[in-house]
Amino acid sequence: MIVIERPTVNDDQILAERAGQGDHAAFNTLFERYKGRIYRFCLLMLGDEAAASDIYQEVFINFYRICREGQTMHSVQGYLITAARNRCLNAIKAKQRFASMDAETEIAYLPDETASDTNAHLQQALMAIQPQYREAFLLFELEGYSYEEISKQLDVSHDVVKNRIYRAKQALQKILRPLLRDNNPP
Repeated sequence: MIVIERPTVNDDQILAERAGQGDHAAFNTLFERYKGRIYRFCLLMLGDEAAASDIYQEVFINFYRICREGQTMHSVQGYLITAARNRCLNAIKAKQRFASMDAETEIAYLPDETASDTNAHLQQALMAIQPQYREAFLLFELEGYSYEEISKQLDVSHDVVKNRIYRAKQALQKILRPLLRDNNPP
């Protein structure tokens, strides 16, 4: 199990206030602390490096603007993840609109059984599941949030979070089963 150490809310808030007063070192500290998580979340939500990079940059530019305006936030990490999530979901919706896909349609994924990169298979499989399942799964498995934290973040009930994570795992197992079966002979 991966243990993620989280900075205290007070430490982040003090740095955000200092960044708002023009302290570039304080902003850089927050940026360095969260840039990897936010970019990785965007990349796994979108499956597109260019789009993930654009959104990740927009999130931090907007965060800096909010700090400079003196707006208070309960949690810097919560603000950044929520901003990234909202922008990713908007990008997914826009992409679906342009592709004229039904939002409930799952994308079929057939793993390339000749490829050996498990990480690439997992990323492609993640992109094949519905966005609401993918985001709950990523927040739980990748970011280490509890069901309660995800529930607050997504503004849904504990049971909905539990269901989305379960459905994500089921979908991933179904998608990756042929690949896993070939790598684990009976």
